[in-house]
Amino acid sequence: MPELGGRDEKREVLDRLGVYVSTPAGTSMRPMLRGERDNIRVEKCEGRLRRLDVALYCRRDGKHVLHRVVRVLENGYFMRGDNCDYTERNITDDMIIGKLVGFWRGDRYIPVEKRSYRLYAHWRNFCYPFRFLRIRLTKLARKTLSKSRFLRFVWRKMRGR
Repeated sequence: MPELGGRDEKREVLDRLGVYVSTPAGTSMRPMLRGERDNIRVEKCEGRLRRLDVALYCRRDGKHVLHRVVRVLENGYFMRGDNCDYTERNITDDMIIGKLVGFWRGDRYIPVEKRSYRLYAHWRNFCYPFRFLRIRLTKLARKTLSKSRFLRFVWRKMRGR
């Protein structure tokens, strides 16, 4: 885990203030969170996480990640980003830094207790098999296009370049 004066910086902020506010980067939680545009509010976890909670955790390689709990196990969790086609397994409680309690989309604050947000979380989880297929087919199409000069030419013409 990343160290800052012997401790993880985000954990330090949560221990001292009880809340961590930040602007996330990346696309793994799209469309809910737009990287480098929206802001998140994370609070310290009291007890175990539940299915569909969004947790800030530190991977074994030291990267901080904000993903949704898709499965709760006796000794850990399975996590997945809303825009990801993979599931991270064996996330343990000691890796968890905090739990998302709300986020700002522009000027509007959206708490995770809000009914519309809870419906969104259930819908994203339900649609995962279709999202998985779409993401994998898109990756395959990009790989195929990148290897074929003719297909790249046709693709550019179709897009007006």
